[in-house]
Amino acid sequence: MSNFTVYEHEGRLQLSIGEGYKYSPTSILAFLRKRANIDILSKKSWLLTDDYQCEFRYKNYNFVLYTPSDDVDMCPVQDVPRAVASELYGLVSEYQRVSVVEWICTWVHLFSRPFNYKP
Repeated sequence: MSNFTVYEHEGRLQLSIGEGYKYSPTSILAFLRKRANIDILSKKSWLLTDDYQCEFRYKNYNFVLYTPSDDVDMCPVQDVPRAVASELYGLVSEYQRVSVVEWICTWVHLFSRPFNYKP
Protein backbone atom coordinates (compact mmCIF):
# COMPACT_ATOMS: atom_id res chain seq x y z
CA MET A 1 0.00 0.00 0.00
CA SER A 2 1.46 3.36 -0.96
CA ASN A 3 1.66 6.34 1.41
CA PHE A 4 1.57 4.03 4.40
CA THR A 5 3.04 5.93 7.38
CA VAL A 6 3.22 4.86 11.02
CA TYR A 7 4.11 7.64 13.46
CA GLU A 8 3.90 8.32 17.17
CA HIS A 9 1.51 10.90 18.58
CA GLU A 10 1.10 11.47 22.31
CA GLY A 11 2.81 8.17 23.06
CA ARG A 12 0.61 6.08 20.75
CA LEU A 13 1.39 4.60 17.37
CA GLN A 14 -0.88 5.95 14.66
CA LEU A 15 -1.30 5.07 11.01
CA SER A 16 -1.85 7.32 8.01
CA ILE A 17 -2.90 5.44 4.89
CA GLY A 18 -2.39 8.35 2.51
CA GLU A 19 -4.23 11.05 0.69
CA GLY A 20 -6.80 11.02 -2.04
CA TYR A 21 -8.96 8.13 -0.81
CA LYS A 22 -7.25 5.60 -3.04
CA TYR A 23 -8.64 3.02 -0.62
CA SER A 24 -12.06 3.54 0.90
CA PRO A 25 -12.40 3.18 4.68
CA THR A 26 -15.16 0.61 4.19
CA SER A 27 -12.92 -1.47 1.92
CA ILE A 28 -10.18 -1.39 4.56
CA LEU A 29 -12.70 -2.53 7.19
CA ALA A 30 -13.87 -5.33 4.89
CA PHE A 31 -10.27 -6.45 4.44
CA LEU A 32 -9.67 -6.37 8.22
CA ARG A 33 -12.91 -8.23 8.97
CA LYS A 34 -11.70 -11.05 6.77
CA ARG A 35 -8.00 -10.93 7.61
CA ALA A 36 -7.85 -9.84 11.26
CA ASN A 37 -11.29 -10.83 12.54
CA ILE A 38 -12.03 -7.35 13.90
CA ASP A 39 -15.30 -6.54 15.63
CA ILE A 40 -16.92 -3.30 14.44
CA LEU A 41 -18.31 -1.51 17.49
CA SER A 42 -19.77 1.75 16.20
CA LYS A 43 -19.84 4.32 13.44
CA LYS A 44 -20.06 8.07 13.50
CA SER A 45 -20.66 8.86 9.87
CA TRP A 46 -23.38 8.91 7.27
CA LEU A 47 -23.33 7.16 3.94
CA LEU A 48 -22.98 10.23 1.73
CA THR A 49 -20.59 12.40 3.76
CA ASP A 50 -16.88 13.02 3.57
CA ASP A 51 -16.47 12.49 7.31
CA TYR A 52 -16.00 8.86 8.24
CA GLN A 53 -15.37 7.39 11.66
CA CYS A 54 -15.66 3.81 12.82
CA GLU A 55 -14.57 2.24 16.09
CA PHE A 56 -13.55 -1.41 16.11
CA ARG A 57 -11.91 -3.93 18.41
CA TYR A 58 -8.78 -5.89 17.58
CA LYS A 59 -7.34 -8.30 20.16
CA ASN A 60 -9.44 -6.69 22.93
CA TYR A 61 -8.21 -3.16 22.14
CA ASN A 62 -10.31 -0.43 20.57
CA PHE A 63 -9.15 1.45 17.49
CA VAL A 64 -10.74 4.13 15.34
CA LEU A 65 -10.58 4.39 11.54
CA TYR A 66 -11.39 7.90 10.35
CA THR A 67 -10.95 10.49 7.63
CA PRO A 68 -9.68 13.67 9.31
CA SER A 69 -9.09 15.50 6.02
CA ASP A 70 -8.06 14.05 2.67
CA ASP A 71 -6.48 10.94 4.12
CA VAL A 72 -7.50 7.80 5.96
CA ASP A 73 -6.05 7.36 9.46
CA MET A 74 -6.21 4.74 12.18
CA CYS A 75 -5.27 5.04 15.84
CA PRO A 76 -5.90 3.35 19.18
CA VAL A 77 -8.66 4.73 21.38
CA GLN A 78 -6.88 3.64 24.54
CA ASP A 79 -3.34 2.68 25.53
CA VAL A 80 -2.38 -0.28 23.37
CA PRO A 81 0.83 -2.30 23.46
CA ARG A 82 3.10 -1.24 20.58
CA ALA A 83 3.27 -4.85 19.38
CA VAL A 84 -0.53 -5.03 18.95
CA ALA A 85 -0.73 -1.71 17.08
CA SER A 86 2.25 -2.67 14.90
CA GLU A 87 0.67 -6.03 14.09
CA LEU A 88 -2.63 -4.41 13.07
CA TYR A 89 -0.90 -1.74 10.98
CA GLY A 90 1.20 -4.44 9.34
CA LEU A 91 -2.00 -6.21 8.29
CA VAL A 92 -3.37 -2.97 6.87
CA SER A 93 -0.15 -2.48 4.88
CA GLU A 94 -0.89 -5.80 3.15
CA TYR A 95 -4.28 -4.51 1.97
CA GLN A 96 -5.63 -6.15 -1.16
CA ARG A 97 -8.82 -5.24 -2.94
CA VAL A 98 -11.95 -6.83 -1.58
CA SER A 99 -14.83 -8.15 -3.60
CA VAL A 100 -17.97 -6.10 -4.07
CA VAL A 101 -19.83 -8.69 -1.99
CA GLU A 102 -17.39 -8.29 0.94
CA TRP A 103 -17.69 -4.50 0.67
CA ILE A 104 -21.50 -4.64 0.66
CA CYS A 105 -21.59 -7.09 3.59
CA THR A 106 -19.29 -4.80 5.59
CA TRP A 107 -21.33 -1.73 4.68
CA VAL A 108 -24.55 -3.44 5.79
CA HIS A 109 -22.89 -4.60 9.01
CA LEU A 110 -21.53 -1.09 9.61
CA PHE A 111 -24.96 0.38 8.95
CA SER A 112 -26.39 -1.82 11.69
CA ARG A 113 -23.85 -0.66 14.29
CA PRO A 114 -24.74 2.03 16.86
CA PHE A 115 -23.48 5.58 16.48
CA ASN A 116 -21.70 5.54 19.83
CA TYR A 117 -19.93 2.64 21.49
CA LYS A 118 -20.68 2.18 25.16
CA PRO A 119 -18.74 -0.57 26.94
